[in-house]
Amino acid sequence: MAMVILSAWLSFGVAFSATEPSAPQDTSLSFHMDTTTLALHDGDTPLFQYRYGDVPFKGYLQSWFTKKGVNLLSDAPEDHKHHHGLMYAVTVNDINFWEEAEDAGRQEHQRFSNIQLETDSARFTTRVQWQEEDAQSRVLEEERTLIHHWIGDPAVQLLTWRSDLTRSRNHPSVSLTGTIYHGLGMRFPDFMAQKGSFFFADDETGSFDDGPHHLAQASWCAYTVNDDNTPVTVAFFAAKDNARPTLWFTMKDPFAYLSATFNLSRNPLTVEGPRPLSILYGLASWDRVVDEATIEALYKEWCSLTHQQHREHFQPMRRPVHDHPRSRR
Repeated sequence: MAMVILSAWLSFGVAFSATEPSAPQDTSLSFHMDTTTLALHDGDTPLFQYRYGDVPFKGYLQSWFTKKGVNLLSDAPEDHKHHHGLMYAVTVNDINFWEEAEDAGRQEHQRFSNIQLETDSARFTTRVQWQEEDAQSRVLEEERTLIHHWIGDPAVQLLTWRSDLTRSRNHPSVSLTGTIYHGLGMRFPDFMAQKGSFFFADDETGSFDDGPHHLAQASWCAYTVNDDNTPVTVAFFAAKDNARPTLWFTMKDPFAYLSATFNLSRNPLTVEGPRPLSILYGLASWDRVVDEATIEALYKEWCSLTHQQHREHFQPMRRPVHDHPRSRR
């Protein structure tokens, strides 16, 4: 497999473009970075943009495009300015990293590493420090990796998000809590609101409603919008090796939102020791409405793909977490 490592370590603010002389000859993928954004292109076509600089509280995936160029993410909409595309945030030791109040925690980008182009994928890792609002104390260290996959299907986009969380040295343990939506969340654009439909894998269990929100545990959750101009399907996959089954938070009115959670509002997690808590999710998109069988087949392919890439690129997954003694509600 042809592969190039564009940089072992890239510091904040460095600009570069991954052009053909340094990239594998059989790929058209290229990375482009300025002082605020790291973007992946396929030729002249943008695939995603990761925003890491000039952000008040956290880095996030600012845009992610379907094969036909439809952006599936909304950044800082007027109704919820703290909604940023695809973002990962929870509450840590009672410090809220999701909402953006004056005393909110901050996720500070430190550097990029392992920016790689391969014939069938492109990836990067960013090191993130989770800090208290005064930046005087760190509570978590994160290695965040995003991977774009090419699987040979011209109709689908496939993305992996992995976060490896380690408690900081000055904290022997940290407690992860939050609301019913704290986790890896994505805000959909306005055209996807109200008229879409959520559905889950066949192993769906424990579903319940919380006001206008519907939650359920399952291997994956999908959202389809049968729009005359821009029909789309987005599927969100949970890895089987995650520390806990995923409880999906869904809403479509007045805006559309989907979040992968560990049910932290009812069952906090404690992270302790030197080994990281690894969180792995996948995202797929189509420019049409697809059925459950199509999504299930891709989910199984993604599980196999990430299992193999995990063996090649990551250390074995560990589970340095404990269920908090708080009882279920």
